[in-house]
Amino acid sequence: MKLKSSRVMKVFEQYVKNFDMNNVNIKSRYFHSLKVMELCKDIALVTGLFNEEEITVCELIGLFHDIAKFDKMPSYHMDNEKSEDYALKSAKMLFEENLLREITDDTSYDDIIKLAIFAYDKNGLPNGIDEKSAAFCKVLRDAHRIDSFRIMLNYPYIDSRITSYPTELVYNNFKTMQLVEKNTTENNSDEILSILSNTFCLNYRYSYALLKDNNYVSKIFDSLSYTSDEIKGFFTQIEKVLVNYVDRKIG
Repeated sequence: MKLKSSRVMKVFEQYVKNFDMNNVNIKSRYFHSLKVMELCKDIALVTGLFNEEEITVCELIGLFHDIAKFDKMPSYHMDNEKSEDYALKSAKMLFEENLLREITDDTSYDDIIKLAIFAYDKNGLPNGIDEKSAAFCKVLRDAHRIDSFRIMLNYPYIDSRITSYPTELVYNNFKTMQLVEKNTTENNSDEILSILSNTFCLNYRYSYALLKDNNYVSKIFDSLSYTSDEIKGFFTQIEKVLVNYVDRKIG
């Protein structure tokens, strides 16, 4: 069975129809999956690295990368998890529960699909993978990270009232332009910097252009309120740094 976008979408819709779309957290997972699929396709097309079927593979990994999170209780928010490895669980669902075989019986892309979904939320990539496999991983990572900004704005799950400075550990990681891991955050400021640190980890110039076109960085800062002018000034400086960083990456 040739891999087709229509079949990918049909199997996804069949799976998620079992969940309550009136629940805001279920709805956020659903639209995140659709948006990441769309972004994966757009980024893959612009890179020029993929043929038509490979672009469909990019769509598949985007749509199913968080499929395991639909099994959580509706009160759970998809981007507020600090312990369980849902990328690994999503990969297991596709392969061990044969969800992928409902889409296609072609196994030629299995290793790439498994790798991309397992690795999208990890630091770095496994050693020894080829350039094309790495490209699949990078496309998914960029798409997921870009959409983390939209989720923060459309489905706020972090208190936007900023009452303190970030902790030293988180701010030091942020200053060195590293991804701030969720399991290191301790307050709202840390959580905000964790989202914003995705800015440092995009792989493609086009991904930065998407970030700028949607004005995501400034929109997040505009959504915040502060308990003191000093803290507001601190975050205003961070905004300037990030906006300039994105502009430099675009060139």
